Amino acid sequence: MPYALLKALYLIKSEPISRIHLCDGFLSVIGVFIKAFGPAVVSVTIHGLDITFRNRLYQSLIPRCVARLDKIICVSRHTQEKCLDRGIPAEKIYVIPNGIDPADLRVSQTRQRCRAEAAERLGLSLEGKRILLTVGRLVPRKGVAWFVQEVMPRLDDRYYYLIVGEGPEFERITSVVSRCHLEDRVFLLGKVTEGARNNLLHASDLFIMPNVDVDGDIEGFGIAAIEAGCIGLPVIASDVQGLKDAVLDGRTGFLVEAGNTEEFLDRIEKTNLDREAVRSLVIETYDWRRIYRRYRDVLMGH
Repeated sequence: MPYALLKALYLIKSEPISRIHLCDGFLSVIGVFIKAFGPAVVSVTIHGLDITFRNRLYQSLIPRCVARLDKIICVSRHTQEKCLDRGIPAEKIYVIPNGIDPADLRVSQTRQRCRAEAAERLGLSLEGKRILLTVGRLVPRKGVAWFVQEVMPRLDDRYYYLIVGEGPEFERITSVVSRCHLEDRVFLLGKVTEGARNNLLHASDLFIMPNVDVDGDIEGFGIAAIEAGCIGLPVIASDVQGLKDAVLDGRTGFLVEAGNTEEFLDRIEKTNLDREAVRSLVIETYDWRRIYRRYRDVLMGH
C-alpha cells in the first residue's frame, strides 16, 4: 500500500475529522478508498485531461469517483464544464486558477541585455525587430504549426518567431518552416533552462498561444500565459478552453478566435499594452499566496 495512503488512513484514525486534498483527478480512486475508512473530508483538484482522458474504462471510473468526493476544485471554467458534463454535482465544484511564484520568474538583467543575448544566440541583429515567442510542449493542440503556416508568412520581415520546447510536433513544425521558406525568421530552440526561458520572455514583444481544438485533448488552464505575464509580456491567445481564464482579455493580453488568421495579425500588429501594468495585474491575480488563500477558504470551510 502506498506510503501516502497509509499516512492518510493513520490521520483518519487519529483525528476526529481529517481533511485530505488530492492533486489530480486520477487519485480520486484513492479518495473514495480513504472515505470508506472514516469521516474524512476529501477534496481534489481537476486540471483538465485528468477528467477528459479518452479511455472507456477511465471514463467509467474516474468521474464517478470524483463525484463521490466532498469538494472539487477546477483550475478553469472550462474544466468545470467538463466535470458538469460528467454528472459531477455543481454544488461541490469551485473554480480556482493555477498560480505562480513571482520569485521563479525574476529576471536580473535589463531587457536590453536579454535582447542582446537572444541576438547572440540567433546570430542575428534584433535592431528594429519584434520578437514573438511560444513556450511549451509541442503537441497538436498548441497550434504552433498552424501559426507558422498561416500567420508568419503574412507578417513582414520585422517579426521573428521563437519556439521553445520539445514534443511530437517538433519535426512537423520544422517541415512547415522549411516549406514556407521561413528559416530566417522562425527558430525552434528546443528545451532551454528556466533562466534562459525567463530571459527570452523579457526580451520578447508578444507571447503567442495559437491553440486549436483537438478532439480528446484540452488546455485545462494555460500556465505559460501567466508565466509570460509575470514578466510583463502581453499574450495573444486563442479564445478556447482554459486559456479564457489564463488571459485577462484586454488587460494582460488578448483572446482571439482560434484559427482566425486575420484576428491574429490584427492583434499582433496593434497590441501595445504597458508591460509593468501587465506584470502587476498578473501577480495580483495569480500569485500563489493569493491562490493559497482561496484554497484555504474552500478546503477549511464546512
